Amino acid sequence: MPELPEVQTVLDTLERKIKNRKIINIDVLYKPIIDLDEDVFKSKMIGQHFRHFKRRGKYLLFEMDDITFVSHLRMEGKYFILDDKTPISKHDHVIFYLDDNTQLRYNDVRKFGRMELIDIDKNYKVFKELGPEPFSDDFNLIYCKNYLINNNAPIKQILLNQSFVAGIGNIYADEILYYMKTNPNTIGKNITDGDIKKMIKGCRLILSEAIKKGGTTIRSYTSSLGVTGRFQLDLKVHTKEKCPKCKGDIKKIVVGGRGTYYCPNCQKQRTRIALTGTIGSGKSEAANYIRNEKGFEVFDCDAVNKKLLEPNASGYKQVVKAFPECVNDSKLDKQALAKIIFNNPKEKKKLENILHPLIFKEMEKAIEKNKLFIAEVPLLFESKWDKYFDCSILLVSNEKNMIKHLKLRGFSSKDAKSRIKNQMSVKEKEKRASRIIYNNGSLRNLYLSVDEAIESIINARN
Repeated sequence: MPELPEVQTVLDTLERKIKNRKIINIDVLYKPIIDLDEDVFKSKMIGQHFRHFKRRGKYLLFEMDDITFVSHLRMEGKYFILDDKTPISKHDHVIFYLDDNTQLRYNDVRKFGRMELIDIDKNYKVFKELGPEPFSDDFNLIYCKNYLINNNAPIKQILLNQSFVAGIGNIYADEILYYMKTNPNTIGKNITDGDIKKMIKGCRLILSEAIKKGGTTIRSYTSSLGVTGRFQLDLKVHTKEKCPKCKGDIKKIVVGGRGTYYCPNCQKQRTRIALTGTIGSGKSEAANYIRNEKGFEVFDCDAVNKKLLEPNASGYKQVVKAFPECVNDSKLDKQALAKIIFNNPKEKKKLENILHPLIFKEMEKAIEKNKLFIAEVPLLFESKWDKYFDCSILLVSNEKNMIKHLKLRGFSSKDAKSRIKNQMSVKEKEKRASRIIYNNGSLRNLYLSVDEAIESIINARN
C-alpha cells in the first residue's frame, strides 16, 4: 500500500501537471469506487478546477472551486495523465476529461480505492479519526507519552495505527524502529522519553528523505506519473537480509499481522524486571546478589526515596509543605512522618503523590541506559507500579524468617508482627507476580532461584 511519501509524491506530481485544469466531463466505469451517487458526483465535479493540492495521512485532497475531492489509493490505486488516443485499460475505473484535451485516469487493479466529496474545510475535521501528521507540532513528546502510557500493543503495531500518527505504513515503520534501535515487539507503555524523541526525529528524517526520493518502489507500486521511487535503495532492514551496521542477519517476524523486518542484534528487546517481596523476605539480599555477583545494575527505589527526603533534595520542600506537623526546628522529622503515613492511608497516599513521580523520573533515566533493567520495588503491587514492568519476581518467606530479618533491622517482635500484618496479603501478591521465589532455605538456594528466574525471563523475551 502506498504510504505517506508515495502519496505525497503523487500529490506533488499532480499539482505540477493539472493545477488549475478544468474538468469538462467524467466517466465512471466502476461505480463502487465513488462513495456517493454517480450523477451527484458528476454534477458537482464537472466544471470545477483543481485549485489546491493537500494530503491528510494517506488521503489525497484536491480542493476544487467550492468543494474538496478526496481520493484514497488503498492497495494499488494509481493516477495516469494520458491523451484521448490512449486505449482505455480494463483497470481504468474513473476518467476525468480536462480542458487541455488530456485525461486524468484513476487505475486500480484491486478496485479497493475510494473517492468522495466533502465541504472545503481548512482543518479537515472530517478526518478526526486520524492522528497528527508526523511533521506537525502536535506530534510531540507530550502527545506520544499520553498515547503510550497505558498502551499494551507492540510499538510496531502502534506506528501502523493511523489514529496515533497519520501516514506511516509497514515499510517506514520498520525503518523508523531500526533508526530508534527499538525492538518491534516492545510494548508501547515501555517506550521511554528517549525512545519517543528518537521516534519523532526518525519519523521526520526518514519520511522527508523518502519524499525527496519519490517514495519507495516495491512490488507493483510506482507513482504512475513518470516518477519511480528510489528510497528502496536506502532501506536498512525492510526486505533486507543483512544489517548494514553489525552485518548480522535481518530477521522477519509477524507483528500485529504484518510482516516485520528487524535486526535482533541492533534492536534488542528492552526488559524491565521488578524485584519485590513481602517485608523481611530477603529481597535486599537478592538485589545485592544480582548487583554484586551477576553484574547487573539494580535500581533501588527505597534508596532514591531516601535521597529525595534529604535537605535541598527535590522532594524535601514539597513534603515539608504538605506535612507541616512533621517539621521541628525547620527540619523534617522523618520518624513522625513515618508514624503518620503508617497509620493513615489517606496521608500515605498524599506522600506517594509527591514522591512517586520523582522516583519514576529517576527510574526512567536508568531505564534509558540499560536494555535489561532491574528495579527493587518493595511496594510494587501496593503502588500499582507493576504496570510499568514486563514481569516481576516476588520473594516470599515464612513469618518466622520475616520476624528474624526485621529484628536484625532493629524492630521489636511486636513491631515486626504489626508490619507483617499491615502489608498486602501474600496470596494477593502471588496472584499478581510473574515468578515467585520461596526464600525459606539457605542463601545458596536463594541465589540459585534468582539465577533461574532471571535467565528464564531473558530467554522468554528473546
